[in-house]
Amino acid sequence: MSEERDDQPAAFPPGFAESSQYPLRLVPFTELIYVYWLEEGMLFQSLNRILARFQNRRAVPAGDPLSRLAVSPLLPLRGLLWGLAEAEKDRLSLRRRAAEYEYQYGLQLIGRAIPPAELLVERRTQFLQAFHSLLNECHHFYKEHNDKTVDADAFPLLSSLRELHLVLANGANNQFADLSVTARIETVEVQWMLAQPEMREFLGGRTMVPYDEPWMDRVDTMKSIQGWSDASITHFYDLALHGEQLLLSVRHGRWNESDMDGDDAENWALVWKPSVQRYIHAYRAVTGVDLSERVDTTMPSTLLQRRLAQKLVRY
Repeated sequence: MSEERDDQPAAFPPGFAESSQYPLRLVPFTELIYVYWLEEGMLFQSLNRILARFQNRRAVPAGDPLSRLAVSPLLPLRGLLWGLAEAEKDRLSLRRRAAEYEYQYGLQLIGRAIPPAELLVERRTQFLQAFHSLLNECHHFYKEHNDKTVDADAFPLLSSLRELHLVLANGANNQFADLSVTARIETVEVQWMLAQPEMREFLGGRTMVPYDEPWMDRVDTMKSIQGWSDASITHFYDLALHGEQLLLSVRHGRWNESDMDGDDAENWALVWKPSVQRYIHAYRAVTGVDLSERVDTTMPSTLLQRRLAQKLVRY
């Protein structure tokens, strides 16, 4: 928000945000769910396949769809890919990110490189129930709020906000701050590399499709080439962007203090209405599940795998 509003719940007690004694002062305002959704959208896998071809490594047993890739030694992309390959050992591994997704949100990835569930110490099993319940409650509240003959009850929203706040707080330990920031930095690096003009030269793409950022069409093109999910990266980006904003507003709010009431929950819901609606729409677009109709706790990765299987059967 560009300006403060007196009728909104403050994220911090008065005077604490500037205090060096406040324990959350150095906690970054980033959420790992941003990286998770772009991971599900095949952002990292797209660059990994390109990098494997750059090093003349076969990523799949069959023929490589990127066999025509030939990066000119005279253009900048060659140096970028070389530097990334050399720094691979210093970057976060997929196994490490996957373990943290489980620890903070209980979100599972599916793949051969994912560590088995029995190797994990802890996972946040209540996150999907709490988050999706909040989104569902928001949808019903918006319908009642728009109906001028009904006095919309915001107490269910407050209960959902409190529950989600507790779940997020339980996962804010160990690598929480450092890994979230490091993963975000590496995500931006991948986006920047895919946005290079040379990437489009050999990948191609559909020039008439509107995208918010230049790296997006490269990912959708790679998904088409590799036979991955046909859901647009635009929807995954909406899930990442708006999911992060919603979770930050809940994590750093004071929702479990005794003086919070339904009016605070109502203000939150109205301020974040666009993000709630965009998230629900994007979730339906990529998984086929409408969170406005029911609370579904099936793992997003499972739903995405089912939709991919249906696509393969159809073709």
